Amino acid sequence: MAEHSEHTQHSHHIATPGSYLAIFAALIALTALTVFVAFIDLGIINTAVALAIAVTKAVLVILFFMHLKFSPNQTKLAMVAGIFWLMIMLIITAFDYVGRGWQPDPGGWQPF
Repeated sequence: MAEHSEHTQHSHHIATPGSYLAIFAALIALTALTVFVAFIDLGIINTAVALAIAVTKAVLVILFFMHLKFSPNQTKLAMVAGIFWLMIMLIITAFDYVGRGWQPDPGGWQPF
C-alpha cells in the first residue's frame, strides 16, 4: 500500500439521513409558519417577520444542504465576503432610493 501524504488525505463529514430529514422538517415547518403569518395582520412588522423566517430558511439550506458547516475555513471566508459585498450593494441601493426625493423633479424634456 502506498503511503499518502498529509495533503492528499481528506476527512469528509458524512451527514446522516436523519439529520437531512430533520432539516427538511424544519424547512417545511418554517414554510408553514410563513403562510400562517401571511394571513395575520401584524402591522408594521409583517415584512420583518417574513424576512426573518426567510433568512432562517436560507441559513439552514446554506449550512446543511450546501455543506458549509463542515467546509474548510477558506470556503467560509469566501461566503462571508460574498455576503459582505451583497450588504454593501444593498446599502448603496437603499441610499439611492431614499435620496431620490432630495432633488426637485426636472419635469422632463421641454419642447423648443
